[in-house]
Amino acid sequence: MNFSVLSAVLLGLGGCTVHAVSAQKAPAERSPLYGPVKPLQAGQSIYVFAKKADTPDSQFVAVQTLQGIAARTTGPRIWIDLGDPTFPDYLSAKYQIVLDRTYAEDFAGLIAALKSCTSGRYVLYDLRQRASLSAATTMAGLLDAPAADVSLQEVFEKAGYTMALDVREKDCRWVYENYIEQLNPEAILIHTHTRRQHPSAAFLRDWGPALQALDWWYPDKELSQKVYQKIALCSPVYGWQSPNSSDEGVTIQQHSEAGFFQIPSDWMVNLSVHASLGPVMKERRFVQKAERKEPVRREGVHTVTFILSDMDNILTEIGTHSFFSNRRFYRNPHRGQFPMGWGMAPALVELSPGGVEMWYEKATKQDAFVGYCGLGYFYPSHFPAMDVHAERLKGYLERADLRTLLLIDRLEPAQRLTEDYARIIEPFAQIDCLRGFFYLEYMAYAHSEGQIFWVGEKPIVTARFDFRQEKFYPHVRSSPEELAAALNAMPKNPDSPDGYSFVTVHAWSRGLDEVYAVIERLEPAVRVAGPEEFIELIRLNLGPK
Repeated sequence: MNFSVLSAVLLGLGGCTVHAVSAQKAPAERSPLYGPVKPLQAGQSIYVFAKKADTPDSQFVAVQTLQGIAARTTGPRIWIDLGDPTFPDYLSAKYQIVLDRTYAEDFAGLIAALKSCTSGRYVLYDLRQRASLSAATTMAGLLDAPAADVSLQEVFEKAGYTMALDVREKDCRWVYENYIEQLNPEAILIHTHTRRQHPSAAFLRDWGPALQALDWWYPDKELSQKVYQKIALCSPVYGWQSPNSSDEGVTIQQHSEAGFFQIPSDWMVNLSVHASLGPVMKERRFVQKAERKEPVRREGVHTVTFILSDMDNILTEIGTHSFFSNRRFYRNPHRGQFPMGWGMAPALVELSPGGVEMWYEKATKQDAFVGYCGLGYFYPSHFPAMDVHAERLKGYLERADLRTLLLIDRLEPAQRLTEDYARIIEPFAQIDCLRGFFYLEYMAYAHSEGQIFWVGEKPIVTARFDFRQEKFYPHVRSSPEELAAALNAMPKNPDSPDGYSFVTVHAWSRGLDEVYAVIERLEPAVRVAGPEEFIELIRLNLGPK
């Protein structure tokens, strides 16, 4: 695909810079995020492959690439079992999917049984030459040929496969230089191939072959920027981190400047199976259970809302042992006893509508969902085309019944958040279904101390307190007693911005037990509200300035 030059103006907005991208254009019509993956058929049989602690990476990678190829050529045929039955149980109950364990521990039998889903060929690589794993992952999708480490070559040939390509001594740069025009221009995977850099290197190997997308991990920043120009503006990047930096903030800023939104997914397995429900449920519109009533003004109260962090990461929602199946979170016995805000990645309405359905069906009226970041994790102040992102995001928010959006950006310490930020997110404020925004600063989530800004009639509410274990900046409250005392000391005045507190709950160190312990210690005049009600009360009592 040829891309015309996108004109962009470099805007200085109160110290926040929107960066121009010189050679990308969003397609007039976007492909769904599930791409060419074929739909799951009710009642069909899927083979289970059991991934155990001692399963060699070579087998794990081969099965995943075969899984991704099959999802695109015939529909999903493999489920990789890592010990969490949550989603397969859902498939069995909702779609009568039969989980066939004939080859659960028979690697050779599985690749032989599913040869007809492939071109009957394999791509040869060498795990000892880690860069060849990236090349093999991409070429597996392009040639419909599973990736075979040299240790498995004989196994594949005994199963009747022949070699399609030898990518030993080759890397993702070689793939880019020879095949980029044949690859999917609407997605990219940036995912390490080396365990020393990150232990998830062998994971997420089905998704590139399913989408026929480039698997990229190359340390040359200038070359990487050239590669990014080949991917359409406002496209997803799957995986995590960057070959140029292990720092989250640097990585997301780089991807944001390239016009991408990050779908954190480095440990993801079976994404091609989740996505096979995308075409099945493409007309499905989800409905939250949280009650929506006209806000009622109450005098002499302080209003607080709690929202769990890190739910831009699809692993928290549909990964193995996700928050859904974790007793600290969705299976906590206190859930439903108080209003709680959960993130929802809007992209999941196409990447895993079954996952969205699971969360919404099991919700109580006290559970409310907030759109997390946008179509993925990105920094608005570094994104070159917020209008393009907003236009694409709108339909996802509507389908997921999301009326609030939590944004993360990287402004500090160079630039404090000011009212000028409203100009950056103005395109998002034009989305009719959105009623308001929550804001977290990268790293120091509550750096802006609960300030409230306005975009027209829609508030941007910054976090007042960060509820986490590590107390590395002043606005962290690390224990239930400390957070409750801080909330009890806040003004009980609905006419003041100080009468409202958005508390971000750090998912990696705090859960619902700790939130419940906070609520038990609150004075009667401190009232807990769900995130939507919280926004509506601010709109009612404060209004735009």
